[in-house]
Amino acid sequence: MKKKILLVVVMALLVVSAFAGKVTIWSWRTQDAEVWQKIEALLKSRGHDITIEFTAYAPTEYDSKVNLALQTGTGPDIVYSRRLPGGRTQVLIENGLYLPIDEYVDLTYFPQASLNSVTWQNKVYGVPFAVQVVGIFYNKDYYDQFGLKEPTTWDELVANAEVLKKNGIDPFFVSGKEAWTLTMQHAMAGVSVLGPEWIKDLTEGKTNFLDPKFTDLNRRLNDLKIYYQNGFMGNSSVDQDASFAFGQTAMVFYGIWGYQTWKQLNPDIHVGYFMVPPITADQKPYAYTYLDGAIAMTSNVKNMEDSIEILKFCATPEFGTIFAGVTYNIPAVTGSTLPPDPVLQEALEIYSNHASPYVYWVGSVFTTQKPSLYDDVLSPGMQEMYAGKLTPEGLSKMAQDAISQWYPPLMNK
Repeated sequence: MKKKILLVVVMALLVVSAFAGKVTIWSWRTQDAEVWQKIEALLKSRGHDITIEFTAYAPTEYDSKVNLALQTGTGPDIVYSRRLPGGRTQVLIENGLYLPIDEYVDLTYFPQASLNSVTWQNKVYGVPFAVQVVGIFYNKDYYDQFGLKEPTTWDELVANAEVLKKNGIDPFFVSGKEAWTLTMQHAMAGVSVLGPEWIKDLTEGKTNFLDPKFTDLNRRLNDLKIYYQNGFMGNSSVDQDASFAFGQTAMVFYGIWGYQTWKQLNPDIHVGYFMVPPITADQKPYAYTYLDGAIAMTSNVKNMEDSIEILKFCATPEFGTIFAGVTYNIPAVTGSTLPPDPVLQEALEIYSNHASPYVYWVGSVFTTQKPSLYDDVLSPGMQEMYAGKLTPEGLSKMAQDAISQWYPPLMNK
């Protein structure tokens, strides 16, 4: 009997020692590996014997891997979580698979808007790590070469594309193979072409997706595809990064997170940025901005003490400075120092002063239930429209039919 007890104790000690000092972190962001290397070195220099094991999975596989691992007890200590409200994160919280962190972590350096995206029933489930700014990024050398200016209207954008095309340069690279990039394109155009007031009216049920303005936006995007690269429906965002970085295309509809990759591929590239222009010059352009996600502690945590230590550090401006310096993303934590890069500084200015207060993609009410405007309407719908299988009017009807099933303000409209 004593031998059995001793064996159990030894095995327990072996299990504890296997995880002592090691914290496992899962993410969908491969570009963050160097961030965690720097944080591990910094924490060790301050006397914390912590080893960080960082693993990044493909974004298309990440959520299912996290969900399965946490339910089977094989998940990591820390995960990158999606934002609230609704969606996968809320389900994981309701099932007890993410742990609240507010009693351990000082969240003083975060604006309430960021904390709202990680709060459920007055508990905070993660440290926000980045805010994203999306829009049109362009090759400044091409714009200079052909005397082009940043467009202030949609027609000026089309005119720029026409000049580039006539000179043998693909005006836009679009990753049609990845439906989320098309949804993002629609959403970033919507905040300027439709405007935040229209989106507010949509949210309140004062208009709906059958409004001619929404169909007009669909048509404008569909008409723009003559300026995309040949075979764009078969290309991915990886293809896009290479094409844009090496000057094979002039513009991309993307987010600031791509900037780091382009600079790594081609340090000599000169990148500019502008918000998707509205229809007329008297309209104000807006940018789609959103919280990228949060760093959360899971119920599978095996090394809680060191995991909490890491989360505490993630809530400091020092973390934000490291994060921005490596990824060229805007950190969610305030008080950080950003690299002296004009594109990053412009993105920060856009986020601070030109963010649309109303949206219909990430962070909107229209993505909180099924069918979701993101996953079930715009993702397949944009691909079908670009492939010629769905008309702009059909995409509007698809959106109205889906969302009116469950969103009360749009029912019976």
